[in-house]
Formats: sequence, C-alpha cells, structure tokens
Amino acid sequence: MKLKFLLLAILLSSSSLFSQDSTQTFLSVTNTGVEEYHNLYPEYDGRGTIIFILDTGVDIGVDGLTKTSTGETKVIDVQDFTHQGDVKFYEADVDNEEGKMIFENDDENLSVIASSSLSYTPVNGDYFIGGFEESRLLNSDSGAADLNGDGDTEDTYHLVTFEVSEGTDNFWIVYFDTNGNSDISDDKPLRDYKVNQDAFTIENQSGLSALYMGLNVLPEEQIVSLHFDDGSHGTHVAGIAAGYSIGGIDFNGVAPGANVISLKLGNNLFAGGATVTESMKKAYLYADKISKEVEVPCVINMSFGIGSEIEGHAEMEAFLEELTEENPYLYICLGSGNEGPGISSPGLPSASYAVFSSGAILTQEVGRDNYGATLNKDIILYFSSRGGEVRKPDVCSPGACTSTVPNWESWDRFWGTSMAAPYSAGVMSLLLSAASKEYPGVKIPSQLLYKIVRESATNMEGYNHLDQGHGYINAVNGLNLLRKYIDQGEVNKFETYTIVSTAPNFPNGKSSNLYLRNGSFLQKEDTYSFKITRNNFQETDKFYRAYRLECDSDWLLPIQKKTYIRNDQPTYVSVKFDKDKMKEPGLYTARITGYRDDRTKFPEFEMIAVVVIPYKLCSEGDLNLNWESKAVEQGLVDRYFIELPAGQTGMKINLSAVKKKYARARYRLVDPDGKDVDLSPQINTVDAKREIENTYYDLTPGIYELIVEGYFLAKDTSHYNLSVQFYGINRLDNKAITTENNSIEVVNLFNKVDDYNMRGSLLGFEIEHKVTIEGSEKFRMPFVLRSGESLKKFKLEFTKEDYNKFTDLAFMIYDSEGLVIEKSALSYKTGTLSLYNISSEDSTEYIFEIVPGFAHESSSAEFTLTETTHFRNSYSIDAVSNRKSIITLYPSLPKNVDLFFEKPNEYFPKDSQPIGKILFKSTSSNETEYELPIKLKF
Repeated sequence: MKLKFLLLAILLSSSSLFSQDSTQTFLSVTNTGVEEYHNLYPEYDGRGTIIFILDTGVDIGVDGLTKTSTGETKVIDVQDFTHQGDVKFYEADVDNEEGKMIFENDDENLSVIASSSLSYTPVNGDYFIGGFEESRLLNSDSGAADLNGDGDTEDTYHLVTFEVSEGTDNFWIVYFDTNGNSDISDDKPLRDYKVNQDAFTIENQSGLSALYMGLNVLPEEQIVSLHFDDGSHGTHVAGIAAGYSIGGIDFNGVAPGANVISLKLGNNLFAGGATVTESMKKAYLYADKISKEVEVPCVINMSFGIGSEIEGHAEMEAFLEELTEENPYLYICLGSGNEGPGISSPGLPSASYAVFSSGAILTQEVGRDNYGATLNKDIILYFSSRGGEVRKPDVCSPGACTSTVPNWESWDRFWGTSMAAPYSAGVMSLLLSAASKEYPGVKIPSQLLYKIVRESATNMEGYNHLDQGHGYINAVNGLNLLRKYIDQGEVNKFETYTIVSTAPNFPNGKSSNLYLRNGSFLQKEDTYSFKITRNNFQETDKFYRAYRLECDSDWLLPIQKKTYIRNDQPTYVSVKFDKDKMKEPGLYTARITGYRDDRTKFPEFEMIAVVVIPYKLCSEGDLNLNWESKAVEQGLVDRYFIELPAGQTGMKINLSAVKKKYARARYRLVDPDGKDVDLSPQINTVDAKREIENTYYDLTPGIYELIVEGYFLAKDTSHYNLSVQFYGINRLDNKAITTENNSIEVVNLFNKVDDYNMRGSLLGFEIEHKVTIEGSEKFRMPFVLRSGESLKKFKLEFTKEDYNKFTDLAFMIYDSEGLVIEKSALSYKTGTLSLYNISSEDSTEYIFEIVPGFAHESSSAEFTLTETTHFRNSYSIDAVSNRKSIITLYPSLPKNVDLFFEKPNEYFPKDSQPIGKILFKSTSSNETEYELPIKLKF
C-alpha cells in the first residue's frame, strides 16, 4: 500500500519550541544556531519532511518519539531488514469448544484460544499461527528478554494472522497475545504499522514495558515481522534528529516537527547491532522508493558504518553513488566514523561523496552538565574520524548529548559521530522545511544542500581541514545561504565535479585529495596536479565556465590563477610547494577553491592538499626523539609524525608529566593507514600516575602518527614530556625450530652495543584455516577448550579488496546452551576475538560463528582464520649464545642463538603449529627491547 504522508496543518500553535529562557544544555542548540533558528522561524521546525532512521530500530512508544510538534504521530512507518524480529507462521487447525476458538499447530507446539468472537474473519477461512519466544532475546545486550517481568525467559507470545476483506481491499490482520494470557480475543487487531501506526507492547508486571513494537505481515514469506529496538542506538539517534518533548518535558531534538520512518538494518543479537547481508542496501532501496511516493523532502540518517581500508572505494559506497545519481533528492547523513583522531580515518561508507559526513563536537554546556567537564571552548571529540585521502568530514556537529532511549536502557547519554549525524540530518530537515514553504515547487539537489550546509558552517579555531571539514554546522547561516543560492538561480546552474590527485598509498595512486603521507622527499621544483572534470549534473552537452582560484595557505602555491572547463573537456590545476614554509615536521593542509569567474563568485569546487613532514631517524645516528615541557589543552591533541628507521623491530614510547605541573593526558599510536595501534592509559598527576611507558614490536614500515591527547575531563592544560626510542634486533632467517635444527641467527642493525638476557617460552599452538563465505551463509566451527589450555584466540584477516565488499561482519563464541560468551565485529580487514578458559571441566565445548554483512547477496570473500591456543602452564625454552644466556650484540654483526626445549605433555592437534617467543632484555636497563616470535616443530 502506498504510504500516505499528511502535510501538517500550520493552524496549530507556532510559538517557539526553544524558549530563550530555558536553553537546553543536555542536547546543545546554541552555537549551532538551532535555538536562534527556532526563535526566528517556529513553523520551519521540520514540518513537511521525513527523516529516515537506518539503525537498530526506533522505540515508537517512548516519550519524545510519539508526537510531532503539531500533535501528529511521529513515527509513521517501521520496517525490519535484519530478520531479527521475524516470526514464522504456520497453518492453524481450528476447533470450537464451548464457544471458544482453539488455534493449534501440533508440529510447532503452538496453541492459543479466542474466548470470544474476533472482530475479523478470514477471507478464505484460513488461519495461521506463530509464536515469539522471549528466549530469542537472550543474546541481546538489552537484557530485555524477560518481556513480561515474571522472572524467567521461557514465555512465548502467540499470534494468529489471516487475510481479510473490507470493501474492495484485501489485507492481513494480526492478533498478538500481548498480555500473555493465551487468549487473543482481548487483543487489538493489528495491521501493517504504516497503515494505522498500531504500536503495541508486552505488558510488564514488574515495571515499565521494555519494548514498543510495530509489525508488518509478509504473506509470501509466511512471516510476521516485528520491529523493535533492543539496541537503543536507533532510538537515541531519532530523538536527536526529531525528538519532541523528550522525557515529557520541554526538551526537543533539532527538528521536532519532522516525521520519522524507522528502517532497522542492525541485528542487536550481534556485536554493535551489526548489519547483515543486504540489510543496508534494502533499507536504502526502501527509503528511495518511499521518497518517490510521498513527494516531500526525505532526509536519511544512518549512524552506522565500519572502518575504511580504501576510502571511497567500497561496494556500498559505489551503490550509494549510483542510487543518488538516479535519485539526486535523497539527502543522506552519516557520521564520519569513530576511528580518530588519527588522520586518514573516515569510515565506510561515510567516505563516499554521495553522503554528508559529520564529525563530532562536545559543547561546553553538554560537557559541563552531562560529564562534569570544565572546557574553555567547544571541542572536536578525540574519536571523531579525520580526513586524509578524501574530503571528509563535511562539517562537525554536536556529537554528545542526552536523548530518547527505550525503557530497558539504563543510560541515555551517548556520544559518537553517530550522534553528530542525526544533528546534521535535523538541520537539513529544518532547511528543507523552510524551503518547501518559502519556495514551493523548488527541488534542491542533495549535493547543493550539502554544499550549502558546508559553506555556511563556521570555522573552529585551532583545527585544520582534516579535523573539521568546513567547520561548525549552523542552521541560521544555512537558511540564509539557501535563500541566496535559490534567489540567484543556482538550482538551475549547479554543477558537480570529480577531483582527482596523487595519493601514493592508494592502490591506483589516485584519490580526491593530494595526499603525501611522507613529504620529506619534496623538492622546491616539484609540481603536482589536480584533475577537475564536470559531472554534467544539468545534463547539457554545451558547457563553458571559467573559474578563479584561491588558496588559503601560503605553503601551497597554485601555478594557475584561473582555469576553465569547456563541454566535457577536463581541466588541470598544478601546484608547487614553498619549502621555506615547510621546514618544521608536522601536518600541512590547504584548500584551493575554484570560484565562478563572474559577479556571483559562486564557489564551484575545492581541492585539498595534505602533506606530512615526519621526524626522521637513521640507524647510524641517535635513535631517540625527545619533546620536553610540551602542553596540550583539555580535549585537544598534539600530533607527532615519525618515520620508522630502517631495521627497527621495537619502538618504546614514554609519556610523563612535567615535574611539579598538572597533567591528565594519554598517547595514541596510529599506523600509516590511519588505524590505531594502541591507546595508552592516562597519566594523571592528581592520582600520582606521572608516567606511562610501552614498547611495540614488529611494526610495519611507514609514517606513524603519535598523538598526545589532553583528556577532556582534565581540569587544566596538561604539561608533558614525550620520548621515543627504537631498537633494531632482527632475526635473519624464518625457519621453524626443531630439536635437531635449533639454531637461529640474530643481528643488531643499529649503531649501538648492548648486552641482553635471553629467555624463551613455548606458548601454545596455532592452526590456520582458509575459509570462503558467501552471501548470507554463516560460518560455524565447533571447538574445545581443554583443562590445560588458558586461552583461545581467533584472528580473521581479509584482503582490502574483499573487506570492501562488507557493511559489517560479526563474530561470536557460543557455549553449549547457545548463549553468547564473547562477541565482536570487524572494524578493519583484520579482527580478533579471544576466550579465556574459566571452566573447571576437563574439556568444554563451544562454537565460533561468523555472520557476514555483505553489501550484495551475490558477493563472496576469502579470508585466513588463525586459531591460536595458549597453555595454562609455562614451558621454558633455553636460549643461549656461546653457551650463555647473555648475548652481546654489536652493530651489523650476526650472532647465533641455540634454542633447547622439550615437547610438553599437552594436546597438539594434527596440522597445528607450536609457537613461542624469545625475550631480549637489556642488562643495563632491565627492559625488554624485543619479543621475537618463533615457530617450533616436534
């Protein structure tokens, strides 16, 4: 049935929803211009727009999401694309006894009665029965499985469904036993949610009902699909975008007049509510379909995604680009990702140009009232993903707040770019609400609206283009710029462009930004270029436009002052570098804007250049870097880019507080691809924790980013010292060690002499599996933990290309009862999951399961699954050189080390590979400078 959208009457009260006397401090509306916007334009509060929430579901009964600002039902449609709420129904046998109808299916052990006549009868006499078991929610993080509050999770709630005829319409009705009395005659007949917005809940005898549900009948699949939010994430997101009277008080989201449609794409039985195969794709296709039917502005918010391996090149990103090319009026808001603050960290699919990606801000008032932080300004939160190869984020929006959550949720203060995305979606709803009233009939392309929101953002002092994109979102500025562009006819002149430049770390060496992660090789005469191609958005063969170029940084020098594009002919802009202004190691970012060369000076396109000048060391010189008496403010970061010296196998990092000064800070090490290697504990002088030191082994070559973060709860500026030291112990062969062939050769590749104590241990064994997964098929592998084993670890590793086929990949460990013991989800191409053995049994059985979330059902991927088992007992390996456990390593002089060991009385499966390690501990400092992994053969 076609979804009908009722335009909201403006006859209702138009008083301001955000009184100047009661400024919200739990969900910020001040520095974004949202409060001012509502005071100026109370009728442009999102009315006449729909915000699609693609998430874990939306609780349709919680205060704040029941009504719009004009009293209409807030959530007008719900769909579940994950199959989590699927209830299979079966043909029912029907008996009549003493005026009661008894519905049964003995094969499925289903039975329910109707003690009085039902208000509907089936069109053909066929009844169907199904049941929703509480036990289905046992692995949900919600803890809401005991829906009726009777102290167990053994109840089943039966439903009876059948097709009915009313006038000329045929439709399906569901009687759902919501009170669990095994009698459906006292239950309301329910239709597909979008027809009547029938919301229902299981009555809880011990407190608030945990979940409010809506349903849809899928007759061809013989399924009643229940929609609910047992993840809370989607409900929180919806409240930020469009909540009205959150908690029943004068507390609203950004666009309280907007309607909401919930499209559930995350299955909350899996880690993080992971998507499953095609759930994301189907949600977008449904939103696209509805947007064409209702003919009102439709904003999509999806606060979901995973880390990017090749930014902008994933299959879901390609799908979204094709979708928005076919329907350029889908406004898609995503979070930029929570993989920051390292550069080159936008998520998937938020790296796509087809979507609007938001970084996350913690405002002073939310920091103060929600977290007890004493910030001196609004800050970009540490986790907010930063750009690098691609022009993301687009802007930054508040990403920490209180919002709506289901009754089962005990905490309603969330943060993440997941919270920033719906804020931006709400702002877009406000602008589209205004445009639909001030400019009826004018359709604004999504790329033009993205441009307006970007260009109307305000600059955040102290942050670069990769941190903030175009800056801090602002609703009032956005509306003013929207009016300007519509008034000067830009809707009919607007063009989009594809920008390509050099990015050596990408597979084809090209990306939308000029991105040189190691710019130390640059010479003054070097030039690089940007290629600019128009995308023919206006679908015209004839085109001629000239552009004036302006750069906002003095270190990047565009050679051209102007350029032009004729028809389909691309243009090129060449740049060179002022090396005198790039002498200091650090991050250099610049933006070149191409303005239309006429009286409008309309900004047509932009080009971003990123150059890193790293600190460099060589094996012949000093292998230490030191920064003393540095300072970082609360919530801000200092970045140090370091090129690993050739031959290094160990990197020691020391962070300490400056003597007699305050510090509350930590460091983060980020690899050359923008992925976190480690996040340290905090130094905190108040708690007398003044120093942190860690050593990292066998790092891949490249430019690492070492970040010192002033903790956001710090009470003042943190004063710190930072040092880095490298070690260069290398093994010259890679063979497996046997009792007969037990000698290895090591060498010190650095210019120092040191003595080491050597100590070895046999840790356990590993087994390598080659696995292929396809479509929606799950991978399941039983395994056993024996009494002598302390740990089982599973490591998955995909190629970057195969990883790009996913929207998620969840993996879990189940016990013999089917309960999840451990679970995780893939954030990048490599992921791990560990299980510690706490059982006292001789052996305990488990199942390791992988649930793929491919963008497309037709996809498949190969990966390596490494299963590692550690023993409880320690088994020593004697490591000696010249019959001594102490070895002296001179620069570039190889030394033999003999290893002596015995096979322990432990279980080693067939085809397993015994593993161990050798520690090299400096006799002078007593610090382990290298952990050498070894493989053994018995």
